[in-house]
Amino acid sequence: MEDKRRFKRVSVDATAESRGNGVWQVKPIGNISAGGMFIATEKVEPAGTLIELIFDLGEKNTKPISAQAVVMWNRSAPKKIGSETLPAGMGLKFIKVFPADGQRFLENLK
Repeated sequence: MEDKRRFKRVSVDATAESRGNGVWQVKPIGNISAGGMFIATEKVEPAGTLIELIFDLGEKNTKPISAQAVVMWNRSAPKKIGSETLPAGMGLKFIKVFPADGQRFLENLK
């Protein structure tokens, strides 16, 4: 299957604080790109939900990155495909990465 993503995804060892429809949580980031991220969680929000995010990508960042995102899809339970098990979670698309953080964010994904 051809990958039609616009941005390259990278795995990171980091967490994101997310706030949606009354749900506040700090969960692992499964992967991230300049266009969005996957958050591994069983407390998923419905597609279309606006999410406020705060996260950092490791040692290069001393100040957390703030962003707004929308839930594009969710998986409420782990799903086994062949020998791989995909975790529960949400695919988020960034709407806005706040200006002071934007350049630093993109530089860390290279």
